[in-house]
Amino acid sequence: MAVGSPDQAARRSALDEPTRSPGGRWLTSWTLGHFAFFMVMFAAAQVVLPRQAESISPDHKETVVSVVTLVAALVTIVVNVLVGAYSDRTLAARGRRQIWVLFGAVVTIVGLVAQGYQNTVVGMVVIWALVQVGLSSISAALTAALPDEVPVTERARASSLWGIASAAGPLIGIALVSTVFAGVVSAYLALAVFTVFMVLPFALFTRGVPLQVSERPTTSFRAILAGTLTPLRHADFAWAWTGRFFIQLSNALAQVYLWFYLRDRIGVDPDEWTLYLVVLYTAGAVVAAILGGRWSDRTGRRKMLVVVSSVLQGVAAIFYLASPTTWAAIIGSLLLGIGFGCYAAVDQALITQVLPRAEDRGKDLGVINIANNLPYVFAGALGGAALSLFGRDDLGYPVLYALSLITALIAALTVQPIKSVR
Repeated sequence: MAVGSPDQAARRSALDEPTRSPGGRWLTSWTLGHFAFFMVMFAAAQVVLPRQAESISPDHKETVVSVVTLVAALVTIVVNVLVGAYSDRTLAARGRRQIWVLFGAVVTIVGLVAQGYQNTVVGMVVIWALVQVGLSSISAALTAALPDEVPVTERARASSLWGIASAAGPLIGIALVSTVFAGVVSAYLALAVFTVFMVLPFALFTRGVPLQVSERPTTSFRAILAGTLTPLRHADFAWAWTGRFFIQLSNALAQVYLWFYLRDRIGVDPDEWTLYLVVLYTAGAVVAAILGGRWSDRTGRRKMLVVVSSVLQGVAAIFYLASPTTWAAIIGSLLLGIGFGCYAAVDQALITQVLPRAEDRGKDLGVINIANNLPYVFAGALGGAALSLFGRDDLGYPVLYALSLITALIAALTVQPIKSVR
């Protein structure tokens, strides 16, 4: 029997604000879907793709990975907006989002299986772009399901579960493909199997309130394209987008070059110490997300945790900047994790409270999700420029972490003008 919101019968429209909790089973399947997304994304991007690139083009592996990552980022941006928009217009009896999660799961599974057998650079780029179509569809539809089914007073709880998935998913995925499934083919097949068991429960066993024909927005591609930037005209939405961009950029700047920082500046085994620090980061993020989500739902306050998050991420950057030692890295990683956990506890809740129109929830959340993806493109470019201009042994890393500090402080400032959220 499908799991759905208890108030579906009482709600006259899929565009109404939900008033009752969708229940633990719905939240569990929703969280598992996000867990699979983060596990597959980070395990493949940080371990399996580099391993595959080295086997295909050992002399140009960094270039191959950068091209694969850039194309994937562009695909992700487009798919998030399109899937969000078309799911807003879906008339399926099971609800607007479930069919798109199912579509994404099927594409992801097929793509992961095919990715393991690619032995050319072109094949890697094309098939990984296909995987991104699937993963982005899953993420876009799951994100849009939150304001559809979860009341405002419970969204920080759901956001904290998303935060746990975003922190623990990469750690578990990386550990599995680094130790248990160490081959390229076996790693991709394992990730495909995990996708089946973690994503399909939401796609097949939950229900949303179906959209009626009379409620359906204009469906032309031109209308969707024209409306992509429309929500940014709303001040609260624009400030929330900007805040997410800068807090994600700060976090990305602190992490993207961590492996090289450990090797070049501290002089320790980067593989071993990256694992240690990721464990600390994850532990801090999970605890902070749980506690922060409960506090936010109880008080109704969201912006305070964003400010706390920004400050903690900035302090973490100071530790990396000022003292290239293992102890400073330990403290910095723990603070960075706690800071991200504080943000994750309210991120989904805050964003869903600044959406301009119920009819365009999915599309507008797709626009918001761009602020999740662009920072990693910018972080790679800014970090590479800092290290190239100032050197790995001189000012390169201090400049890199100074940028992380500055962007964290900007994030704290950009959340303040939001008026519709406390």
